[in-house]
Order: sequence, then C-alpha cells, then structure tokens
Amino acid sequence: MALIGIVLPITAAIDPQLGFKVYPTLIAMVVLAVPPILVNTQAGIAGVDRDLVEAARAMGMREGQVIRRVELPLALPAILAGIRSGAVQVVATLTLGAIFGSGGLGRYLVEGIAQRDDGMTFGGVVLVAALALTVEGGFVLLLRLIRSPGLTRTTGVSAAGSPA
Repeated sequence: MALIGIVLPITAAIDPQLGFKVYPTLIAMVVLAVPPILVNTQAGIAGVDRDLVEAARAMGMREGQVIRRVELPLALPAILAGIRSGAVQVVATLTLGAIFGSGGLGRYLVEGIAQRDDGMTFGGVVLVAALALTVEGGFVLLLRLIRSPGLTRTTGVSAAGSPA
C-alpha cells in the first residue's frame, strides 16, 4: 500500500489516464513478487551439489552449459517454489489496487465495505481466497509434473523393510 502511494504521483504525471489506476498497482506487485523469486533462485542454485557441478566441468562443459544443463534443472523446484510464493502473494495483495480504482476482485471488497454490504465483502473475500488457492494448487501440480523422478528422496527404508 505504501509503495502504491509513493509511486502514484510519478506515474500519474507520466500518464494521467492509467498512471492513477494501473501503473502504481503493477509496480507494487512486481516489487512484491521479485524478492521470493530471487531468494529461492539463489537458494536453489546454491543448493546444487558441488560434486555434480565439478563432474560436469570434468566432462568438458563450459560454465553456461553447466548452468543450463546441471544447475538450473536441479534448482527448478526451488525456483518454482519462489514463483509460486510470489504469485500467491500478488493474487492476495492485488485487491489493494481497487482502493485506487484499478478494479478487479478487490472492487467487491472496497464497495462492500463502503456500502456496509457484508454479503458483497464476504463474496469478495471468498473469491480472492479461492483464486489464491487455485494459483497455489496450479503451481503444486506443475511442480509435480516437472520434477524428475530421480530427485525424489526415499525415507531410508525400502518397501521390503531393508535400508535403502
């Protein structure tokens, strides 16, 4: 909310039409989404086993190839977790843009509160929560689809009861 208020005079001066409604909210949502993506990407890349990286280099891969073929595929679950976190935060927070007239599902909340219409407010809350849960579920399914079967960890005991 504070970032929207800070950016508003600048964007309104640049574009009087959309500078009051769209751009401040868009900038604030980008600023909100970037940190979890960057943090998880860095953690994912740093978490790649150094022996795998050294083995790739020993096989003659250049640095770019090591990043594209070894580090990024192994860090992809962590990267997607950051994107998922950022997306859910954006969906849940995007309703604040309605205060400045950008519309969307936040409009139900703003108008419901202004008109003291509990049904409209509750409906907006339910819709925003449903959308956030849908985005979360979509990313969970995507992560399951792209995760390599070789990256799953066992509990240490095989199905026969002997150590894995």
